[in-house]
Amino acid sequence: MSEIVSSIPASAERTPKKPMPRRAAPPQPRPYAPSEWAAALALAEALIPGGEHVRRADEDTLFKSVELLEHTFPKLSKVWGKSALFFDHLAILGTGKRFRDLDHAGQEAMLARWEASPALRGPLTAFMFSLKMAHFDRREVYEGLGGKLNVVTNLEPARWLGQVVDASTYEGDRDVECDVVVIGTGAGGAVVGRELADKGHAVVFIEEGRLVRRDEFTGSSIKAHQEFYRGGISTGNNLFPVFMGRLVGGSTAVNGGTSFRTPDWVMDRWCEEMRTDELSSDRMEPYFRKVESILQVEPAKRQYIGKIADIFERGCDALGWSHFTLMRNAPGCEGSGFCDFGCRTDARRSTNISYIPPALEKGSLLFTKLRADRVLIEGGRAVGVEGVDPKGKTIRVRGKAVIMAGGALPTPFFLMKQGLCGGSGQLGRNLTLHPSGGLSAIFDDEVRGWESIPQGYGCDQFVKEGILLTAAQPDFNYASMMFPFGGDRLMTLMDGLSHVASFAMLIADQTTGRVLMDYDGSAAVHYRLTPKDVARYQQALIKMSQICWAAGAKRLLPAIFGWPSIDSRKDQKRFEQAKLSAGDLLLTSYHPLGTCKMGHDPKTSVVDMNHQAHELPGLFIVDGSTVSGPLGVNPQLTIMALATRAADKIDALLS
Repeated sequence: MSEIVSSIPASAERTPKKPMPRRAAPPQPRPYAPSEWAAALALAEALIPGGEHVRRADEDTLFKSVELLEHTFPKLSKVWGKSALFFDHLAILGTGKRFRDLDHAGQEAMLARWEASPALRGPLTAFMFSLKMAHFDRREVYEGLGGKLNVVTNLEPARWLGQVVDASTYEGDRDVECDVVVIGTGAGGAVVGRELADKGHAVVFIEEGRLVRRDEFTGSSIKAHQEFYRGGISTGNNLFPVFMGRLVGGSTAVNGGTSFRTPDWVMDRWCEEMRTDELSSDRMEPYFRKVESILQVEPAKRQYIGKIADIFERGCDALGWSHFTLMRNAPGCEGSGFCDFGCRTDARRSTNISYIPPALEKGSLLFTKLRADRVLIEGGRAVGVEGVDPKGKTIRVRGKAVIMAGGALPTPFFLMKQGLCGGSGQLGRNLTLHPSGGLSAIFDDEVRGWESIPQGYGCDQFVKEGILLTAAQPDFNYASMMFPFGGDRLMTLMDGLSHVASFAMLIADQTTGRVLMDYDGSAAVHYRLTPKDVARYQQALIKMSQICWAAGAKRLLPAIFGWPSIDSRKDQKRFEQAKLSAGDLLLTSYHPLGTCKMGHDPKTSVVDMNHQAHELPGLFIVDGSTVSGPLGVNPQLTIMALATRAADKIDALLS
């Protein structure tokens, strides 16, 4: 701990204080056995022992952690208590005492040992992940660090809201007729739906999530993950979460707004693989241009990117590497919040702002809180969708075309459940995830990243090699997730957070996984990182480390197990020579792609070049599942450009 403390600049050092006391939690029924609860509380208090500005974890933290898991990762919630009890008894092997009976120093030593164990760090991290998210989102903890939850009131009424129907309170006709029914309102569904509405088609959108306006985007991470996200877990040689939006706007409403065009070399690969020139840069240019115009894509403004841009500039210039301001669909953004929890100002033109309202103003209809249950089929053709509202009642929407746009994980799973479109053997396969992770660094500079655009600057020197390096500046309630450890080390960092700069590494993965039907009928993701992808990710960390050292970093904190810090250039050399394994990496994914392969041949692909399912006329798939990954860059703009093209194709077929 003393080594990490010494790396915080003198201006950030504070007089040591005793950890803030644990506040007594109000009486609540405990959802686990008393022994499990006691073990969990001891583990929570050790992982978050409290610091100068951070309250110690307590029973409130546990309740919120359990609630989060039950909403987001229900399978993990079932083993949460047993996991805590396992660690409590595991300590006996090394010390003769249960973990809860060890003193503070003993618990710190035990945590460090478990974090270094390839067999134990995975389950410990899963427990710690939910704990950190729950604790640092508590109002008193978040505000104690300097955060401020934002509440917007008196939103202006909008005429198009009259076209939004909450299925949970709908009392109208249960059979609805239209030209086109679109399942999903994200980058694929909202775009293709609006484009078809502009062409004169009657469109009905079906969205499982809610319409959330900016007065509900308070900045709370718990609220966001419970209400705005759909969580998945990638299993294989690394256990990591895959996040997708579940609200009107889909993932576009809870992302950083980063807007990359598909790289030319990726489109060249598509043309070669699919034996076509339809997806060439020249042919796709008008679609990208149209989407960028609607989204008002422009470079992030330097004054709102913050000090992280200076760090990139210093480091990259010293190394002779290219650096750049990211393009974003957020005109007028002033860095007023953490984008992944929803934009509080509507500066980011996600599809709930830029595409859905214009479609509704043209007479389209949007059902919210309606879960698509099955495709209606007559005469071998898709003719509609049957949806189920929260009360279990059905609504049938019939049309000439059915467009699936649920995303690269939900769409193939939906089709699997109904036994559709699996003849090629490609349904659910070819999954790429853009594995992403973090690295933080301590600087003399007062960075204060929470005051700026989270992702506004980066290094594009190695994009063609499959490595993208960008800023990744979290808010107070998410910053702890950047560090794969807890205890006193975490408290020291959280107290000195103003001098910590955080970065993200994304790789274009060669690994391909698949979506499966699990034993209990739920979706499962199987994905094993190849040695080449592990090596590529390590190279991404090395490149980002070199930028930080060249920019004047005092210490590096990679999100890598076994490397809590890199303290010197000598340590950096050792890290560069180390051989990492897949299980060493602390990863997340926000970019699943490729699970409903596009192509000419029904034997090797799920949809044709018009996005129509080979095996079911009238059913179209327009989302990330038809995008052949990896792209090596954020896929939002790619999905939207392809959806604009798909609208032209579908319109021609309907006409």
